[in-house]
Amino acid sequence: MEWTEISVLTSDESQDAVINILMDFGSLGVELDTINEDTLSINSYFPENFDIESKVPAIQSRVSQLAEFGLNPGEAKVITKNLNDDKWNSEWEKYYHAKRITKFLTISPVWENYVKEFDGELVIKLDPKKAFGTGVHPTTVLCLQAIESVIRENESILDVGTGSGVLSIAGKLLGAGEISAYDYDDDAVDSAKKNVALNGFENDIFVDKNSLLDGISKKADIILANMLPEAVLPLIPQAANNLNEGGKIIISGIIKDKLSITLETLENNQYVIDQVTTLGDWRGIIAHLRRDDE
Repeated sequence: MEWTEISVLTSDESQDAVINILMDFGSLGVELDTINEDTLSINSYFPENFDIESKVPAIQSRVSQLAEFGLNPGEAKVITKNLNDDKWNSEWEKYYHAKRITKFLTISPVWENYVKEFDGELVIKLDPKKAFGTGVHPTTVLCLQAIESVIRENESILDVGTGSGVLSIAGKLLGAGEISAYDYDDDAVDSAKKNVALNGFENDIFVDKNSLLDGISKKADIILANMLPEAVLPLIPQAANNLNEGGKIIISGIIKDKLSITLETLENNQYVIDQVTTLGDWRGIIAHLRRDDE
């Protein structure tokens, strides 16, 4: 298969904004490469059926416009390069290394022989498969931090828009009970199943294709949603039917200017906001379904 590498040369200051732009055009994972003290290269990969080449002028325009929002876009240059599978693998492995994400969770690519640094460290092995992320994007980090802070032993989880399966795997490592993970994309489902098996949880985490929670009647203690607001907002009322009383929803993928509408939608659907977390321009939300005694 042929892949197109999109590289945006920008500044550290505009890093989160550029990542958001790439996500808007379908990217679910990026590499960061420091060129010099003033320039950062943000790289993402798109399969040939994305026809991303035709969208490069629009990407360039949005990057250049960052200056209008008070950000320094640096060089603001968008570069493309065609790669085959073998070349993609060598490029990806050059940038993607094991990284500590939370107090206990570390994410390591399958091609690294990572050794734990302390007894309680929990290592998630991932083979990110180009399009489904490395687990180190700020939205995923916010989700992983939230899971680690709220999960209790044997609590059940519904992971909506699972992508690489990293959140489900983290939940299981942290002591969750029954976990069901869903994604609407066939390649994501395949990637999640492989990563779940890679971590030894093929019999513990159920992975299937589904759009949001359409047709899913089971209830859970925690619902995970690391998605852009366009998908999260319709999920919020739907998820209320799939949470146990007092159950929690963990939401990420919220850019700061979409926070207010997301919080308002939660409150209008009988959720209580427990915490809002911040990482760069991104916001994470922990909320619980209002109990009868509240």
